[in-house]
Amino acid sequence: MMRLRNAAVLETIFRTQGNFTRGASPSPKRWNGIEAAPFKDNAPAACCISADFEMGWGWRSLAPSAAEAMGAKERLHVPLILGLLEEYSIPITWATVGHLFLESCVRSHTGLAHASMPRPLSDGSWSGDWYAHDPCSSVRRAPSWYAPDLIQRIVECKTPQEIGTHSFSHVNFSAGCSSREVVERELETCLEVMRPLGMRPSTLVFPRNRAEYAYSPLLAGAGIIAVRHRERERGIRLAYPERTPHGVYKIYESMNLRIARHYDYLQKARIFLCKAIERHAAYSLWFHPSDPAEWFDPQLRDILQYIADERRGGRLWVATIRDVAAYCEAREQLHVAAERSEHALTVSLRSTLDVSRYGAPEVTLLIPARSRPHSAHLELTTGERQPVAVRFLADGAPRLLVNVPSTARTLRLAF
Repeated sequence: MMRLRNAAVLETIFRTQGNFTRGASPSPKRWNGIEAAPFKDNAPAACCISADFEMGWGWRSLAPSAAEAMGAKERLHVPLILGLLEEYSIPITWATVGHLFLESCVRSHTGLAHASMPRPLSDGSWSGDWYAHDPCSSVRRAPSWYAPDLIQRIVECKTPQEIGTHSFSHVNFSAGCSSREVVERELETCLEVMRPLGMRPSTLVFPRNRAEYAYSPLLAGAGIIAVRHRERERGIRLAYPERTPHGVYKIYESMNLRIARHYDYLQKARIFLCKAIERHAAYSLWFHPSDPAEWFDPQLRDILQYIADERRGGRLWVATIRDVAAYCEAREQLHVAAERSEHALTVSLRSTLDVSRYGAPEVTLLIPARSRPHSAHLELTTGERQPVAVRFLADGAPRLLVNVPSTARTLRLAF
């Protein structure tokens, strides 16, 4: 089969298809020459990868044997994927169906599975009771419907991973299928099953990619700070993370993993990543762990290798969806004032960040300076004083790059 290999022609095709519709750009954050970089370490773009970790739950519209087969594939592929992530030191977001945290479950005296859970309305892909396919068994007897062992392997990955949520039972969140009660209980139950492991989800991937922003207050109340967003109307695939009024960030979906028949899929990833770097956008790649094995090795391996090379060159910040959203919010809530003297600079930092939701991520400051300081210290809100690393950037106008935590109160530089 002939494959298109001309990158310029391929880029033109993608552009004609609307893949490069321009999305949001970062808003400037400057104070008397000091700037908060759009992404950490002043990388021109961010890269986040997510896996829709569903097992049989994502395939309940198939025959039970087919859904179980998909779960069995995930059991084989998750260790393979984790090995690749460790090899290239890539953190990703595992959007995990909450039921997979369970060791087992049983039917109620009425014969219903999870009788206390409200049922969604059908979207046409299923009929009967929503939980009719639940085996109400255990991970040992029905390993396609429970996965606490695989979740533990993800937690133990040498490269720290994010475990987000994909709802408790892979419910379609669209208004025509769900209700406030359904969404609220799905999120509450995810919190309940994750709590014993000391976790709570910060990222939501909408099941079936069906976003419903009427429920944004419920998402925010459950601690969600980011969602993976599929743009259906404008077709935007590359954009700076977009903040909703409730502080939930939309990370625009860029590509899903696959092997293309008529061109090299790695070449497509390169083109999209170059466009993200050009636009200061977030590149978001996603996949199902039940995808064919060759989609991971060699396809995902080749993409990870390229991403790692771009990170090494300082052109990409590779992070989880949660960390990208938390950085954007910390940058949004930062306020800076500076006092200069002949041999010193004192930068006062004030943050209105809700650390209970977003944590306390570092924000990268770019500070005009003619030379590297001979000392640099931070004072935290606790009163603690500690040294801080400073990089001198000589490309273009000379600047200092400093990563300051959201809990910092003052940055002092002596020249």
